[in-house]
Amino acid sequence: MQVYYDKDCDLSLIKKRKVTIVGYGSQGHAHANNLKESGVKVTVGLRKGGASWDKAKKAGLTVKEVADAVKDADVVMMLIPDEMQPESYKREVEPNIKKGAALAFAHGFSIHYNQIVPRADLDVIMIAPKAPGHTVRSEFVKGGGILIWSRSTRMPPARRSKSPCPMLPPLVAAVPASSRPPSRTKPRPICSVNRPCSAAAPWNW
Repeated sequence: MQVYYDKDCDLSLIKKRKVTIVGYGSQGHAHANNLKESGVKVTVGLRKGGASWDKAKKAGLTVKEVADAVKDADVVMMLIPDEMQPESYKREVEPNIKKGAALAFAHGFSIHYNQIVPRADLDVIMIAPKAPGHTVRSEFVKGGGILIWSRSTRMPPARRSKSPCPMLPPLVAAVPASSRPPSRTKPRPICSVNRPCSAAAPWNW
């Protein structure tokens, strides 16, 4: 296992990309709001008329239906419940996500058990905060951080070598802005200084 800290990562890489968070539940609301407050372009993909649509709108987030939300995204983070992910991916994400984008998950159930078999051109990564979403959010607001497990399961070596943290895709160090304190007077690192930013886990997720 390799541990990475703030100094190993380059937040500017994610600021050049567009991120779509699919879902606005426990983890979804934390990732979306923390990324937005870190200066990242974030869109939330939801079912129109669903319970979370107005909540995300009131938080100042850009909200679109899932199929539309993923079209221009460089990173699509699947944060709806596991049992809903396969249908959403097949019906809304796969036909619309652009070639070469990164498909991200908060844990490995859908990939490990082949509930989702990602399109061959997509990078596949895991960004897994080791805490419930509300803790991820509250720690961010307080200026703290949460340990994050990161894993890239499919990525061309050339692109991996340009990663801000070795062995991780270019976006994985920044998507865990779920652990980055909000900017107040000047930009801050992704995680609190004395806490790990992410850990590249060598296990098969």
